[in-house]
Amino acid sequence: MAFVINASKYHFQNKRESGACSKASSTIESPKLIVQRLGQRKTLKRRSVNKKMVAKLLKIKGEMKEISKEQNSIKEGQRQVKEKVEAIESECETLRRETMIIMQQSASTRLRLAFMFGILKARESNDFAKAAELTQALRELIAKQNQNDQSLETNAGTSDE
Repeated sequence: MAFVINASKYHFQNKRESGACSKASSTIESPKLIVQRLGQRKTLKRRSVNKKMVAKLLKIKGEMKEISKEQNSIKEGQRQVKEKVEAIESECETLRRETMIIMQQSASTRLRLAFMFGILKARESNDFAKAAELTQALRELIAKQNQNDQSLETNAGTSDE
């Protein structure tokens, strides 16, 4: 029996079937050569598989870098949004304080106007005692408000520093 290569398939062939001995000897290969060729095929197959795996890994690495860049841009966007929200909240708090001050000033102005209107009514009705009493109350109110304004200014000045 001898090894014969036929269209890249290995099979056993009887020498009688192959014809003359000289023909069979030209197609017979040693088992070592066959094993070597099989090893080369496996190596080539491994190399192609390795190349495919390397290509896939490089593609995945590229995708991971792209995803990382996207995540960083998202984080940066979130940071910017957070800063804007904090700025808006700070401005909102400032507006609340200013609104409270305006409301207090408005109430103070209404109270002063009420006293002044009372003083005018008392003078019209020739009730000068009541007019003097309301005038004194208005002076005390103005002095108290000025004192409160000064204390607020000094408190605001120390809190700003």
